[in-house]
Amino acid sequence: MATRPDSNDSTDTIAAIATAAGRGGVGILRVSGPNAAQIGETIAGALPGAREHALRRFRAADASLIDSGLVLHFPAPHSYTGETVVELQAHGGPLIMQLLLEAAVTAGARQARPGEFTERAYLNERMDLLQAEAVADLIDAGSREAARAAVASLQGEFSRRVHAVSDEVMALRTWVEAAIDFSEEELELQSNAELAQRIDTTTDLIDRLCRDAACGRVLREGLAVLIVGRPNVGKSSLLNSLSGSDAAIVTDLPGTTRDLLH
Repeated sequence: MATRPDSNDSTDTIAAIATAAGRGGVGILRVSGPNAAQIGETIAGALPGAREHALRRFRAADASLIDSGLVLHFPAPHSYTGETVVELQAHGGPLIMQLLLEAAVTAGARQARPGEFTERAYLNERMDLLQAEAVADLIDAGSREAARAAVASLQGEFSRRVHAVSDEVMALRTWVEAAIDFSEEELELQSNAELAQRIDTTTDLIDRLCRDAACGRVLREGLAVLIVGRPNVGKSSLLNSLSGSDAAIVTDLPGTTRDLLH
């Protein structure tokens, strides 16, 4: 098994299997950090040009052949993490992926912590915190609506709205403080009516953001619904209809559903 040192220094070069566990036609290993290019060359030989790919043979530390596949090279800062990234695409067998990871660790990388690639993208200002959270939301999306919302956040839509509200609140604060601090000066300040209108508009924007955030939370976490009613009024039939399955027993006898159903 590949192991990693105790150090979690953000200047380390990290490596991780980027594809899901299990067997597949293609498996991907990603390496990111200051020594990514050197480690890629150790495993795959000469790297292709920036943002290009090439067919290479992948070798272990003892020069034995692991597999052959594509190698991609993304020099810093034009990569997902903002660091130099090398991506090795091989056949997606679990053993092949493990051997590639071990080769990267032997060559000087450490095994990445869960989410560390996205963490580095955030630390290197390739994305903000809302976009970083949207990555996990997109991966976990259980519906088309949830996926669309996550993609929009990942593209920075929600962040732009938050920043716009923040800028407007700061501008309002500046005007109010100026009116208080320089009340006796002849400054061109907005009238009370104009200022009140801007405050109302900003309040509406904040309310809309809160509502959209609540909707996003429902899309991400789901909604808990409790069906309550007297015996034999159709609760089990309603549950079965909503779930599309025979989750509850439906009979004329009262009290047949006493267990917790999901």
